[in-house]
Amino acid sequence: MTYRGEALEALRKARWFVLEGCEQILNDQLDEKHAVSPSPGATALATLALLALGRGFEIPQQRGARWLWLNRQARGWGKVPEDAPDEEITRLAHTVVQSSQGGWVAKVRLLSQARQFSTMILSLGQRVVPGLEGPTPEEIRLPRVLDQTVLAKLPPYGRPVVVAAALLAVEDMRRDGIHQAVEYLFETQMPDGSWSEDIVATSIGILALARMRVANNRLERAGHWLVRKQYASGAWAAFDQLHTWAVGWAVNILAELDRTTAENDWFHRAGCWLRAGQNLDGSYGTTPPFTHPDLDDTAVALMGLHQVAGMDNPNTVRLLKRLQNDDGSWGTFPSFDGVPPNIESTFPVYIPSVDVTVHVLEALWRQGFRTQHAEIRKGLTWLLTQQQPSGEFPAVWFEGPIYGTAQTVELLSKWRFSWEQWLSARQILMARKRAYEFLGQTQNCDGSWGSSVVETALALSALGRYERRVPREAFEHGIKRLIAWQRPDGSFQPAYGGIYAKGWNYEEPLTTALTAIRALERYCRLED
Repeated sequence: MTYRGEALEALRKARWFVLEGCEQILNDQLDEKHAVSPSPGATALATLALLALGRGFEIPQQRGARWLWLNRQARGWGKVPEDAPDEEITRLAHTVVQSSQGGWVAKVRLLSQARQFSTMILSLGQRVVPGLEGPTPEEIRLPRVLDQTVLAKLPPYGRPVVVAAALLAVEDMRRDGIHQAVEYLFETQMPDGSWSEDIVATSIGILALARMRVANNRLERAGHWLVRKQYASGAWAAFDQLHTWAVGWAVNILAELDRTTAENDWFHRAGCWLRAGQNLDGSYGTTPPFTHPDLDDTAVALMGLHQVAGMDNPNTVRLLKRLQNDDGSWGTFPSFDGVPPNIESTFPVYIPSVDVTVHVLEALWRQGFRTQHAEIRKGLTWLLTQQQPSGEFPAVWFEGPIYGTAQTVELLSKWRFSWEQWLSARQILMARKRAYEFLGQTQNCDGSWGSSVVETALALSALGRYERRVPREAFEHGIKRLIAWQRPDGSFQPAYGGIYAKGWNYEEPLTTALTAIRALERYCRLED
């Protein structure tokens, strides 16, 4: 049975949903439907922060508390709406609901519970990435947390969080390091008033400084930044908007399609938006112009620029080559000097990962780099060493084996070799064969892969490059499942369970739809 008609209609609706959301990004007016999903945990923290600020922030604070009340499950609150209750998030949300009508008395009670908040937040933060080496419990206390060797164990965006949590945990206000910790928070506050352009980091920064009785316009600016990030529903996202990621992937995937007039117009404006959004050193953050550099976003932006009339970006290419790790991998967050966008990225690069390395290799490949280039050879060599005996390529920033494996299969399908490179070619061909066999063997009974739209779409797209070696019914079954997940507005069922963000999962609906668009398009081509 063929699902070509249903796939074409699903593709049409998904493309419209993505174009609508990406147009909003270019106009800086992204609505909640297209944005990162609301989070009970982040909403609780942001509401607490506004409660601590007090006068002038009553209305957004009350809207946040009301959203929490309306989204409470039978036994509390989870990481995402309608999720099973999470102990720490439920305790945070209960504090908000109980304190939201208490006026100044509630504020005093709130700040007296500072150590409780510190423990909760650090507990959540320690669940960011499995196996990630971070500071020990002894190292996250003042004054030791301010030691550069301790801070270096954290990604740049996470350093203000841990310093603020250490301030919240202090019992003796005469303890060494308090003044230095306050100054550190002042020094790391972004020009827009946030910390790390991040809702959780900004919320805990406000709570820590409010407890220290710091009263100046810096706290007011941070509070107003939080208010600007609040959704119309009253909620906040767990992770701030992934604008660079969404626009970069949209340009990449639309480049593979026959574009409509509206898509073509957006496509070229998006290229100009990407070029204008880079930091001085060629790097990109998640949401220009203030976010910390992220090599994953940087690679995707570089791919997007190349797709728009061959826009080159030698500054970004030099940055990615310079920040390759000694073992050949690339990581996620480089350290940097300066304040975005006027920065210079430096080592160490944080958390080497298959997923980031795949995206950087893809970006360099599109710039004309091939296996004869030293950076490519080193990167491919490292990537092949990460394959498990099962054929899996494990990812860092996505739970489960499908995400990294499917994208590696996609990458390795593009390499061509001369006979002089036969040894490398044979290694890659064998790794590729084991990886797509792994994907073929891990399809679920309902046609999906993993537990989400994203994993299913990535697997279908990767296997679509080997359609002669994959049973036709596997494609049919997977496409049927993908279509069933689509909503009437063109979006897809959220894939909350896949992505980590400071202990709270989130969904980014534009990226989810984009992965589905690529899979649907490739399926339709098979049917032509």
